[in-house]
This record gives sequence, C-alpha cells and structure tokens, in this order.
Amino acid sequence: MGRNELRLIIRKYLAEKPRNTAEISAWLNSQNNPSNSSEIAAIMESDATLVRIGTVHKSGMAGNSPPLSEWATEEWVRHHERDTPKERRN
Repeated sequence: MGRNELRLIIRKYLAEKPRNTAEISAWLNSQNNPSNSSEIAAIMESDATLVRIGTVHKSGMAGNSPPLSEWATEEWVRHHERDTPKERRN
C-alpha cells in the first residue's frame, strides 16, 4: 500500500477521536496494513491535516520508554477547541 493510501486510511481513523501512535499501528496491523511506528509517525508528521496534540505514557511500561505521540485531525481540533476566556470585569 502506498503512502498516500495509508495517509487517507489514518485520516479516516483519526476522524472519530484522537489516537496515539501505538493504537494507530495496532489498528493498521488488524486491517492487514502492517506498518511500523516510525513509518506511521513520518506519514503523520508530513500531513498538514494531522496534528500532534500531545504525548501519553503507556501504563505499565517499564524503563525509560519514550512517551507516545497523540494525533488528531485539524477538523477534530477545531471542533473541540475551547473558547478564549473573557476578561473579568471588576
């Protein structure tokens, strides 16, 4: 499967809700689209419609394992953005 096809599949998967790199990788493998995490990260980092919204630590992981990036679509981020707080009047 080509990078563009993989990118489209990932966008559709992230349209529901944000996911971390490990979840995306596991889901792709379950869909018979095996890809490694570094390939997935490279695809997402090069896609302007996908946004890294944070990092998560996997529960129960031993050692100094790095946190996983959490990803969302720009549309999801816009829809869930908080309004800017209004100034308080005294």
